Amino acid sequence: MSDFVKFLEKLAHHCSIKFNADKFSGEDEYELAANVLNEINKFLYQKKETLPSEYISEFHKYWEENHEKVLSPKVNPNGECLAVAKVLENIYESNIIKVQLDTLDLTKEEIANVRFFTAIQDFNIDVHARSNPFEFYKRHPDCFKPKKVKDNDLLVDELLNFLGAQSQRDKRKPWMLNSAKLLVDKYDSSAYKINEVHNGDVVEIVNALTAEERYGFSTKKAHMFLRDMADLGVWKYQRNIEKLDVMSDKNTMRVALRTGILQFRIPLLASFLDVFCYQYSMVDRLNREAWRRVWKEWDKISNNHRPPTPASMDYLIFRLGKIACRPNKRFCPPEKGVNEKKLESLIPQDRLIFRVNRYCIFSDVCQLERKILNAPNSISIEGRTGWKSGKTNEGGGGGISS
Repeated sequence: MSDFVKFLEKLAHHCSIKFNADKFSGEDEYELAANVLNEINKFLYQKKETLPSEYISEFHKYWEENHEKVLSPKVNPNGECLAVAKVLENIYESNIIKVQLDTLDLTKEEIANVRFFTAIQDFNIDVHARSNPFEFYKRHPDCFKPKKVKDNDLLVDELLNFLGAQSQRDKRKPWMLNSAKLLVDKYDSSAYKINEVHNGDVVEIVNALTAEERYGFSTKKAHMFLRDMADLGVWKYQRNIEKLDVMSDKNTMRVALRTGILQFRIPLLASFLDVFCYQYSMVDRLNREAWRRVWKEWDKISNNHRPPTPASMDYLIFRLGKIACRPNKRFCPPEKGVNEKKLESLIPQDRLIFRVNRYCIFSDVCQLERKILNAPNSISIEGRTGWKSGKTNEGGGGGISS
């Protein structure tokens, strides 16, 4: 029996249908495979003329309406958030953990401007891993002065080249120009004054930065910027500080799935099936909710050392996902713990993600069947390789191209 026929047998079983696999062999199997794959292709990826224009296939419409019901997400279903909070309490009770950025001797206003412009570009590049942007400021201060940036493509290119942000320049450059204009028009040409203008209200600041896509701030990047402003001692918030979230990315998502603070009916689907990224958007939202729930549960621990905002956990969780809980390398039983050489190479804060036995701090929280779970990927809706450009009709072919 071929793997394809076994696949159909499994589908029939899930549908409570009796399937006579022995009936199909040779040419009969190929005829069956052709017809089945044709139907799957039509349902998943072909647009019928009867479908509304916003959909690329019947599956797209179904997935938009039912993805959450199909995946059945649950935050903290069995008290996992408190278990995670207890692990974090053991670390935070004797350690101060913050974002590691060397701001040199720059003023608060200079730090705010540097981080404002680099935060916009912080996707598919690791700003923290590159040369220090605060050092770059000292050599090229005009690249961070809103009045000079808003009308100067050359300054934008200079900063993007430094960051190694070579891809998607058609998006990145307008973000820099428009966000510089935003600072000039509304914040007296100073990112530092954003907090003052919005009276230290976290929600109000995030809403202002994400109000228009042309500024380049997604929800994630806005929360990251606000977290850094707090961790670096640039801003103090007055309202809604509990709504400053752990940044949702593949690392914090992966740790959430493996610790079980966020669970689904099945392992998450590959991006090829997540048409228009409904799954990804849902996981992004629920991941932030799950870590916020950890922060709230943390307050149940007597005499706790909970940090002031959920985002204050982000550095540790992100680094744990980056170092100790990677997609194909996990430092937890039944695998080996981190070796001494690797441990010694880490900065002191990063060593905190390992226990004395050299296993990840969450190794006792993560159940065995969850240790291989992975975060979802996202495919752009727009663009040359996006879902919209990849749509096809009943003539076949088409799809997302490389």
